[in-house]
Amino acid sequence: MSLKKIENKVFSGKRLTDEDALTLFQSDDIFTIGRLASYAASIKNGGNVYFIRNRHINPTNICVNRCKFCAFSRSKGEKGAYELTVKEIINKLKAQRQEGTKARITHHLSPITHDPSPSFSEVHIVGGLHPNWPFDFYIGLLKEIRRSFPSIHIKAFTAVEIDHFSKISGLTLAGTLISLKEAGLDSMPGGGAEILNKRVRDKICPEKIDGKRWLTVMKKAHGLGIRSNATMLYGHIETYRHRVEHMKRLRDLQDRTEGFQAFIPLSYHPKNTSIEGTAYTSGIDDIKTIAISRLYL
Repeated sequence: MSLKKIENKVFSGKRLTDEDALTLFQSDDIFTIGRLASYAASIKNGGNVYFIRNRHINPTNICVNRCKFCAFSRSKGEKGAYELTVKEIINKLKAQRQEGTKARITHHLSPITHDPSPSFSEVHIVGGLHPNWPFDFYIGLLKEIRRSFPSIHIKAFTAVEIDHFSKISGLTLAGTLISLKEAGLDSMPGGGAEILNKRVRDKICPEKIDGKRWLTVMKKAHGLGIRSNATMLYGHIETYRHRVEHMKRLRDLQDRTEGFQAFIPLSYHPKNTSIEGTAYTSGIDDIKTIAISRLYL
């Protein structure tokens, strides 16, 4: 009966409550949840599906933080640590663009009816919080990408990185974001949100900015015309209530700014991390999390 009430809300266009979302997480009726999520998607997008071709660039894995869920970060001088120069980053993008051009040429000579080309129109840049790089490095990186690829969309730097840039530059959040925007920044990825609940965050990433600060950075960015994505890292030590709380805080900010473009739930991968007693999420949990977030948001 509780799912029937939720179903009626979905079909009448009413917003789901936190308890509705929790009820869906606790339900085993994956078929009803999936059907409702599919309906919500069709109302929003019709028969269209959208995607973007982008290229990820991670300038460095050297980071001052040591988040327990992270298998990426290294200390300076540690085995596996690396630092890319601006020139190396530009060369990587140019090489990938050339590969895309070759693929398009091959495509036009073949009978394939869809475009398999790996060419890209967006670059996605995230990395560690380097202890020594000055703010000017990131400004110079954006300017050089914009100069080398005038039409490319630059999506770069999480809210955590923006906060770090503000500290090392001595600028306010607004000043930091304006400087980045003037250098070429178009939008921001949604990383660093993890789980916004303080108790969970204090256990999995105590050195990282708290959830309130993450939301503050995003609110400031949206106010300056910089849209962003939003993520949620799930499947570690959080509960269903923590997931719902996380989505509620995102939805509340979206009501005020309309600056989020996409929500990306990320399943936690325990390999090579230091969170004990965790396992990979199940396919059912992944499907439910995507479906419920689609309904709730």
